[in-house]
Amino acid sequence: MIRDPLRDANRHRRRPAFLALAALLAIFIAAPQLRADEPYARSRDYDLQHSKISLRFDLDQKKILGEVTHSLSILRDGTTKIAFDSVGLTIQSVTLNKASVNFETSADKLIIPLHAAAKPGDKFDIAIRYEGKPAKGIYFILPDKDYPDRPKQIWTQGESEDTRYYLPTYDYPNDRLTTETIITVPASWITVSNGKLISVSDAGKGLKTWYWKESVPSSTYLITVVAGEFDEVKDTWRGIPVTYYAPKGRGDRLPINFGRTPAMMELFSKKFGVDYPWEKYAQVMADDFVAGGMENSSATTNTSTSLVHPKLALEYFTGQDDLISHELGHQWFGDLVTIKDWGDIWLNEGFATFLEAVWTEAHFGKDQADYERWSNSREWFESSNLWNKPIVRHDFDDSSEFDGNAYNKAGWVLYMLRHQIGEDAFYRGLKHYLEVNRGKNVVTSDLSKAMEEATHTNVDQFFSQWLYGAGAPKFDLSYTYDSEKHQVMLAVKQTQKVEGRVGLFRVPVEVEITTASGPKLYNVTVSKDIQTFPLPAESAPLMVLFDKGGHVLKSAEFHKEKKEWLYQLKNAVDVADRADAVVALGKIKNDEEVVATLGEALRNDKAWGVRATAADTLGQLGGASASKLLLAALNSNDKPWVRSRVVSALGNFKDDAAIAAKLDSLAKQDESYRARAAALQALGRLKTPHAFATFDAAVAADSPDGFLRNAALRSLGSLGDDKAVPLLLQWSAAGKPIDSRTAAINSLARLQKDNKDITKQLGAYLTEPHFSVRMAAIYALGGRGDATAIPALEALLKSDDLSIEMVPMIKAQIARLKKPADGKPGANPASGDAGEESAEAGAEKFTTEQRLEKLEHLLQEMSERLKSMEKRLPPPKQ
Repeated sequence: MIRDPLRDANRHRRRPAFLALAALLAIFIAAPQLRADEPYARSRDYDLQHSKISLRFDLDQKKILGEVTHSLSILRDGTTKIAFDSVGLTIQSVTLNKASVNFETSADKLIIPLHAAAKPGDKFDIAIRYEGKPAKGIYFILPDKDYPDRPKQIWTQGESEDTRYYLPTYDYPNDRLTTETIITVPASWITVSNGKLISVSDAGKGLKTWYWKESVPSSTYLITVVAGEFDEVKDTWRGIPVTYYAPKGRGDRLPINFGRTPAMMELFSKKFGVDYPWEKYAQVMADDFVAGGMENSSATTNTSTSLVHPKLALEYFTGQDDLISHELGHQWFGDLVTIKDWGDIWLNEGFATFLEAVWTEAHFGKDQADYERWSNSREWFESSNLWNKPIVRHDFDDSSEFDGNAYNKAGWVLYMLRHQIGEDAFYRGLKHYLEVNRGKNVVTSDLSKAMEEATHTNVDQFFSQWLYGAGAPKFDLSYTYDSEKHQVMLAVKQTQKVEGRVGLFRVPVEVEITTASGPKLYNVTVSKDIQTFPLPAESAPLMVLFDKGGHVLKSAEFHKEKKEWLYQLKNAVDVADRADAVVALGKIKNDEEVVATLGEALRNDKAWGVRATAADTLGQLGGASASKLLLAALNSNDKPWVRSRVVSALGNFKDDAAIAAKLDSLAKQDESYRARAAALQALGRLKTPHAFATFDAAVAADSPDGFLRNAALRSLGSLGDDKAVPLLLQWSAAGKPIDSRTAAINSLARLQKDNKDITKQLGAYLTEPHFSVRMAAIYALGGRGDATAIPALEALLKSDDLSIEMVPMIKAQIARLKKPADGKPGANPASGDAGEESAEAGAEKFTTEQRLEKLEHLLQEMSERLKSMEKRLPPPKQ
C-alpha cells in the first residue's frame, strides 16, 4: 500500500501519501472506541483454504447482499467452534456442510458451533448469507445532488483489517486462500477482482454477473472488488493481460500515466529471477480512494488523482512511476510472500519503496535515483517522531505501524544492504527468499536466513542495528593533513544520543581523498563513538568525501573550509556529494563567491536535482546577486520540474518590484503550468499589492483540471488578505471540483482566525463523504489554532467510517490544538515525501509559516497525483 500524500505529508497507502506528501502526508461499527491492529499473529484453529464470494448491491441504500462459502481444514485438535471476523453485518443464515446450523454473533465475530470436537485435517464447507451497510471496507461512490455526473463506483479496501466489514472471514494476514468472486451489477458496468475473468453472463433485469477466479493463494486483506462505470485500456506482458481502468470519461489519461507498467514487470521479473506470479495485472483508478494505492493480488486499486491531465503529465519527470512501481513491487513482496503479522510490515512496504528506486535507476538514470535517495534521507531525519522507533516493532497501539520507518527508512535499509553485499549477491538472496517462501507468511528472520543461505554472508549485525534497533548514525567529521607523513587524519565522532533502541552504529564507509594527482578511495569501518583514521595522501587534499556518493543513512556535520565546499560542488562525481555541498554553502551568508558558484551549478550541473537545490539555496540566501542569477535562469528553457523551483525561489525576495512584476507575468503566461502555479504561490508569499487581482483572475480562468485555479486558491491563504474569505467560501462549498475545494479549505483556515463561523464551516466539512475534503478539513482545523474545533475532531474520532489514514491525522491535529508546536498554533509537525518540488529540502528548520506553506504544497501534490507517497502520514489503525 502506498500512503496518500496527506498521510504524513510524506507521499503513498501510499500513501500515501500520498503524498504523497513530505513523508507529509501518518480506522469500526458496533464498538465506537478505536481499535489498533493486532500486533502479533493469531493462533489459528483452522486453515481457510478457499472462499467463493457472491455479491449484489442495493445502490439506493448502499447495501451489500452477500453469500460466501468458506472451505477450511481444522488445525487444532478439539476445536469446537469456528469463528470469523465480522463487523456490522446482518447474518441471515449459516450452513455447515450443507446442513443448516445455529450461530452466534458478537460486535466483531460470527461464531459457528460444531456438532462435535473436530480433529486436525477435518474439512468443513461453511456457507453464510448476509447483508449490511458497511461503514468501511467497501465504499459506494455515487452521483448526488452536488455531483450529479460522477461515474458510479463501488470498491473495497481491506488493509489492514477492514475486509470483515463487508465479508465475514478470517481477517488477518497469517492465512492464505484461493478465491472465486461472483459480482452481479448493472449490465453497463465493468468489474475487477482477483485472478482470471472466467465469464460474464446475463443475469436478467438489466444485470450481468462477472465470475473471477484466483488460483494462487493470498491473504484476505488482499481480496478486491471493484465495480462501476469505467473506461478500460488493454495491454499485455509476455502474454499476461495487463489492464488499466479509469472512471468513465477519463480513459484517455491511462496510457500516458500508466503505459510503462509492462516494462516495470519485465525489469522486476529479471531482477528477482522470479517472474510476475499472478494470472493478470489490473490497475483501477478509483475516485475518493482512501489511500494512494493498494496492492490487491493481481489487481491494484489506485487513487484517481494519479490520472494526471495529459497537458500536465509531461511536466513531471517521473510521472506516476513511483506509485505504479511501488504497488507492482508488492505483487512479489506482500502478495506472493506475505507478512505473518503487522510488526513486520516493512517486509511489504520497505521493499515496495526500495523498488520505486530500482525502477527509477533503471529507467530515469542513476542521478535521479541518487537525488531521490538523498532527499528521502533528509526528510526522514526531519521526522523526529520516527527516531526512537525500530523498523520491526509491535508496540503500535497508539500509533500506526505504517509509518515513515516502514516505508522510507526501510527502503533505505534495503539499498544499504544491496550496496554492502553487492548487487549480484543481493538479488541472489532475494530470489532465494521469494522461492523458499512463495505462498507463505514470513517474518524478518526469514529474510535474513534466506540472504545468508544464498550469499554465505552473515547479516545478523546489519539487521540488528538497522531493523531491530532505532535511529541512525549522526557524524561529526573533521580532518587534518600531515605534510611530513603525507597523511590525512580523519576524525569521526558518532553524536547521536545512545538511549533506548538507539545505539552506536557499525558501518562500512567509503572515503575519497582527492589531491592534485587525482582521487583515491579508501574503505573504513566506523564502529565507535570516537575514531581517527590515518589515510595516505600525496599532498594536501583538495576534497575529502566521507561516505562518497551517500550510501549510508546518516546525518553528517563535516567541518570544511569554504574553498573545499566550492571545489566539491564543482568536481564531485556523485549527486549526493554535490547536493551536500550546495546545502553547506547555503549556510555561508553574504559571500559573492558562494553565490556565483551556486549560480554556476544552477546553470550547468548535469543533474536537475542539484540545479533545483541550488535554486532553492539561492532563494534562501537572498540578495541582489542571487536574484539576478535566478532571473537569468528563467531564460534557460530548463525543464518544468526545475523551472518551477526557480520560480518558487524568487518568492523569497521581498520588496523587489522587478521580481514581483516578473512573477506576475509568469503567473499569467509562462509555457509551463507548474511554473505558473509556482509564480502564483510566490506572489502569495510575497504579499504583493496586486496579487489578489491576479489570483481572482486565475480562479476565473480555465486550465487543465483547474490546475492554476487551485494554485491561486492555495495562494490566497499565504496572501493573508481577509477580502478573499467570500471567494474561498464559494470555492470550498459542495458542488465545486474536489481539488478546488481542498485548496480553498486550506486557505480559508488561515484567514480571520477569530471568526468562529469559519471554524464552524470547516468543522461541517468533517462529515462529508469525500475523502480529500475531510482530510483537508482535518488539517485546516489543526492549523487554524482555534481550540473550539477540538470537540468536532474528537467526535469524528468516534465515527465508524474513518478511512485507513484518518485516525492518526485526527489525533495529531487535536494535539496541535491542545499544545501548539513552536508555542503557537499552526505549526505542522508532519513531514514526508513532498515529491519533486520539495523546496524545503535544504532547510534545517521550519518556521510556523514555512510549515504551513509546506502543508500547502502537500495538498497540491495530493491534488495533482498521489509518496507518499509512501510518500508518506502513517496509515492508521483503528
